[in-house]
Amino acid sequence: MTEGDVVMNITAPKKMNILLILEVLKKHTDDENKLSQANILDLVEKEYKVSIDRHALKRNLDNLLDLNCGVVFDPRNPMTGEPGGWYFMREITDAEMRMLIDGLISSKYIAYDDCMNLIKKLEDLSSTHFKRSSALPQNRIENREIFFNIEEITHAKRQKCKIAFNYMRYGTDLKMHVSTDEDGSPRRHVVSPYNIVITNERYYLICSKDDSGELTHYRLDNICNIEVLEDEKCRPIKDVPGFAVGFNLSDYMKPRIYMYSGKVSRVTFRANKLANHNIVSHVIDWFGKDVRFSDECDEFVLATVTVNEHAMLFWALQYGTSVEVLEPASLREKIKTTISEIAKVYSEG
Repeated sequence: MTEGDVVMNITAPKKMNILLILEVLKKHTDDENKLSQANILDLVEKEYKVSIDRHALKRNLDNLLDLNCGVVFDPRNPMTGEPGGWYFMREITDAEMRMLIDGLISSKYIAYDDCMNLIKKLEDLSSTHFKRSSALPQNRIENREIFFNIEEITHAKRQKCKIAFNYMRYGTDLKMHVSTDEDGSPRRHVVSPYNIVITNERYYLICSKDDSGELTHYRLDNICNIEVLEDEKCRPIKDVPGFAVGFNLSDYMKPRIYMYSGKVSRVTFRANKLANHNIVSHVIDWFGKDVRFSDECDEFVLATVTVNEHAMLFWALQYGTSVEVLEPASLREKIKTTISEIAKVYSEG
């Protein structure tokens, strides 16, 4: 067999050598796990049933270095005597890879099989030495259409077209069911799509209906049977009340700590530092650094935020005695009424 000839079930041309060498380095190495030339030859032969002459190996490795394609040679460390070797320098570090995978694992909007496929694709970008630290829970959503939904919504946005879809909700049988009209027929929603966002570990579509005076939100994992209406042009967002001068996604999302539609107001509340010594951190976690603190003492601090009133009601209930809403008075009354109704429910037991 001549120098350039290799065997891979059948005789393969020598130009394949460089690709097989690169694949071995991608699969088995990183900056902490290097291979000697002998190791590379063994792995190429073991995994691809290909024999490469050691001189041809060195020539191909030098060519990979010249190509600046991520292949690196690390010589022996003269200070420690640690052996050097060849490895593939990855664009994504293990720490970055772990963050991406943990993000997928903690997400609640991707079905189990789809999430596993995505994780596998990410892991394939790393070496065999990378191991994810978390397991994937199996009690995830049922809707397998979320990727298709994203593609169709993106296409509709580009074409400036409306979309139509059915919307699903869970029943007590733990299965998703399409929402229906009064006559029992599947309800069809027709909207103008503007943006897709992730908040509270869920994907949402921000859109509007022609007869609505405000923007509407739908969970993408609850959307099914989506259709792009190529002949129906999207409602310009400037025609939606409050957006005549345009739409800034960041400004829109800040006051919507939950994805509720409705009135956004300036809210002032008293945070009780004795009831919850981490309350200031919780406030910043939820509202960001746009919150304005004032009148601080050892026990309390006042906080002023801009927030959706419906969301603020539930947020205040979540933090109980740690938070007391002061203004606006109308929201304070709503919270008092809600607390009274809750107390009534529990007192009647």
